[in-house]
Parts: sequence; C-alpha cells; structure tokens
Amino acid sequence: MDSKNQEWVERTEAKIREAFDLFDKDKADAIIQEEVGTVMRALGAYPTEKALVLEYIPEMRDDDQSDFISYNKFEKKMLQILSSKECDPDSGDILLQAFRTIDTQNTGFISADLMEELLVTKGAPFRPKELEAFLQVAKDPTTGNIYYEDYVALLIR
Repeated sequence: MDSKNQEWVERTEAKIREAFDLFDKDKADAIIQEEVGTVMRALGAYPTEKALVLEYIPEMRDDDQSDFISYNKFEKKMLQILSSKECDPDSGDILLQAFRTIDTQNTGFISADLMEELLVTKGAPFRPKELEAFLQVAKDPTTGNIYYEDYVALLIR
C-alpha cells in the first residue's frame, strides 16, 4: 500500500473510532445494532434502510448473533464501504429536487412540523435521535422552518 493510501486508512480509522466511541457508552468496544445506521451516517455513508438491515448489519454481527456490533467488525466493514463509496450521499441536485417536490408553494422552505411528520410516517421512519439531529442542523431557530437550499449547501460543502 502506498503512503497516500496508508494515510487515508489511518485518518479514516481515527474518524471511525471517534464516531464509534460516541455510541459505545459502556466502553465495551461494541454498540447496539440499532445505532449502526446513525454512526454510518455520521461518517458520511448513507445506506438504505433495507441494505442496512439485510446486508450491512448481518455482515458486521458476530457469530453469537447478539444485538451488539463489535468495533473490529464495524471498522473493517466501514473501511470497505468508505473506500468503495458505495453509500455516498445523493448529489445536491437530487436533494433539492426532493425538497422542491414537498415545497408545492415554491416558498424556499418547509415547515419543521411538516418535515417531522414526513420523516416519521413515510418510508423508513427516522428514529427519535436521528430526527433530533436532523432538526438541530436543518431547522432555522428563529422561524422554525427548514430553508432547504441552505441545508443542502451545508451538506455538500
């Protein structure tokens, strides 16, 4: 492995460890499987809920089939996912198109209440922690609206 690749691996391993440790409350080198998607998204990997449940979590699970995912298996799979870019986020244009579909009045924003309702009732529902994290970043504290062009700009920079 050349030095550039080795540097990427070392930087990425440090990021994976940092994100994983935020959820490893007991410092047991393991997280509950329900947190895997959240940690993956924190690292910039955005799997579909179907791929997460049917592919990634089973590949990360230890042979004992417990509800916990060990750091070693998580790190190995995340290095593979991040290097292959198989779960990279959608482009800004696709995200804007999705927001504009919801914004039928063409106002440039969506109410946080509407967005919250959609995120918990349509498709793969957001978990409470995911919803809270999204709204913390996306919601304008003054108006309570989500100005989606600003939000997408934050995501793609």
